[in-house]
Amino acid sequence: MFEKLSIYCDRYAELIPVSFVLGFYVTLVVSRWWGQFENVPWPDRLAALVGGHVRGADEVSRLTRRTLMRYANLSGVLIYRSVSTAVYKRFPTTEHLVQAGKT
Repeated sequence: MFEKLSIYCDRYAELIPVSFVLGFYVTLVVSRWWGQFENVPWPDRLAALVGGHVRGADEVSRLTRRTLMRYANLSGVLIYRSVSTAVYKRFPTTEHLVQAGKT
């Protein structure tokens, strides 16, 4: 019985190559990872936009740029808190965020 099953599997295994199926699997895994990587919020682009649009060297402009970026960083920490256990352990409550100076 085992020999018949082995011959049967060997005959039909050549119809769909394993490397072909493995290629689809690797493509799927890498595309999912890349999609997650692209959705991570990076504050650099926003900081450049804020620096370009909120002009001025006075105190009000500086505080406006700083406040906007602090809110952007706070939103990132809140997102990371819901995803990462390490960030959640570091900031379990909003009081921990206030103590760290994120708000």
